[in-house]
Amino acid sequence: MYDSVSAKSRQRIAGKMEEMQERQTREAVQEIIEFNRTPSDLKGQVDQFVIGQEKGKKVISTAIAFHYRRLGKALKEAIVESGDDIDAALKNTSTPKANILIVGPTGCGKTYTSEVASQLVGVSFVHEDMTRFSEVGYVGRNATDILVDLLVAAGGNPHVAQMGVVYLDEIDKVASEVVSYKDVSGKGVQKGLLHLLDGVENVVDLGREKIFLSTKHVLFIAGGAFENLDVIVKRRMSRQGIEGNWADYLMTADLAVFGMERQLMGRFPVKVVYDGLTTQNLKDILSKSAGSPLLAYTGDLKAWDIDLAFTDDALAQVALRAQEEGTGARGLISILHRVLLDDMYRLPGNYTGEFMVDADYVRSKL
Repeated sequence: MYDSVSAKSRQRIAGKMEEMQERQTREAVQEIIEFNRTPSDLKGQVDQFVIGQEKGKKVISTAIAFHYRRLGKALKEAIVESGDDIDAALKNTSTPKANILIVGPTGCGKTYTSEVASQLVGVSFVHEDMTRFSEVGYVGRNATDILVDLLVAAGGNPHVAQMGVVYLDEIDKVASEVVSYKDVSGKGVQKGLLHLLDGVENVVDLGREKIFLSTKHVLFIAGGAFENLDVIVKRRMSRQGIEGNWADYLMTADLAVFGMERQLMGRFPVKVVYDGLTTQNLKDILSKSAGSPLLAYTGDLKAWDIDLAFTDDALAQVALRAQEEGTGARGLISILHRVLLDDMYRLPGNYTGEFMVDADYVRSKL
């Protein structure tokens, strides 16, 4: 099929694709240049989606707002100096980068905060599960695959990709074997990440094509549960005669004792600890968050003219179950599915109108 297209047509297609990519780049750069949300503005918008974690949202909103405001200002100046050459502007722009490390239990909103904030800024977002990574040469993913995912998220545009956000989920799972008894490749994976976080020019080999992709402007956010990290920090605080909440005294040295590479953790100057969600937090996620998982079920049944509603006590019962199972906000979807599965099967086509779920009904299904 490709061979049947004339050389002239192929040239026209290539030219059109190049024009589209240039337009996409200019729009993305312009969006960064025009970014003017204050940290409080950004947090206010994040609040609509993420429940709880007040301190964490303040820290992350501040870091992200300053990162993109700083980048936008530098790009604007560089574009003027380079004569509207965006490629040169991106290469010549140099700004300090505040990568973020979020420590907290599963389902407390680490990933969600990062994803929502990046969407509000308008940049590409990539979620990487670090449990799937290994050293180069071993079975599994490696650091180079992050670059490919970043390109895909940016529609194949390397200029757009290098202004995005990469979330490294479960970063604690690549801690060295000595402390956490993990895969022996953990140290190698960390060293591979260090290369990316240094912001160097990378080459993505796609076979027929090689794409140059710098991570100089990519904002990296890493998250993990770091189980028993509090014990390490409290032990150090005791030796040094420090009193207070361990979360306020977390240092790179503590993460090194946990099994993380000191150099890698040093590339995350912004560190914040998320609390486990309370039962009330979980209930508020269902009733107040713009990203409530209950909205999906309500919308699905509404398509069949079924008006799903939960009583306040029913929401409390679902939240309590999620708290008991220790799955955090992520577990709410599973619990709602268990409660509603039979009704989602039998009601469509057989019933219309209001379908009210109360606490007794929730308990009977769980």
